[in-house]
Amino acid sequence: MTKNTIPNIWTAQERLLHIYKLLTFAISIIALVLVSVVIAQGYQYPIVVLKSGEIQEFYPTERKIAPIGKNEVEEFTKKFLVSLYVWNEFNAQKLAKEIGPFTDEDLIPKFVEAQNKRYVRDLNGKKLEQAITFLKVDIQPDRVYCTFDRILKIAGIPLVIPTSVTLWMTQRDPTRVNPVGIYVTSITESDGAK
Repeated sequence: MTKNTIPNIWTAQERLLHIYKLLTFAISIIALVLVSVVIAQGYQYPIVVLKSGEIQEFYPTERKIAPIGKNEVEEFTKKFLVSLYVWNEFNAQKLAKEIGPFTDEDLIPKFVEAQNKRYVRDLNGKKLEQAITFLKVDIQPDRVYCTFDRILKIAGIPLVIPTSVTLWMTQRDPTRVNPVGIYVTSITESDGAK
């Protein structure tokens, strides 16, 4: 049996510290391996699970950059025009928030100011609603032409306004709200188009 002398206690403490060091080193190695596995799994192709009712279907996928074609530009244009021209009551701040993810930051105040002049100054105090219909999109290499009918309801009375819009777009980094990464850089609008 060993005595509880200072050298013996000191030796026991050193052994205990050495064991703690070995355990810490082993746990660090395990943590490093687990982090490496998680990172490696993040680069593998995901599997999409489609569940309808009690049936589950599994589809392997690939990660690759998809080219943006005319269909994507057309869908983006429709989404942008709906966010711009369809509302139940005119609200400039809400309009800016709706078109913000799809446009250049410089374009938002200009367009909101133009819409404010059009709707607030001329039709102040009247209940306004707007929708679009008969939307046609013509995609050109440098711009997108759109024709549609705006249906503006002023105090419940509908007014149909044929409208033509030309959009200039650019492609940048995609976001969660704008996954295609297309942004409107300029817009020209004319009412009374045929």
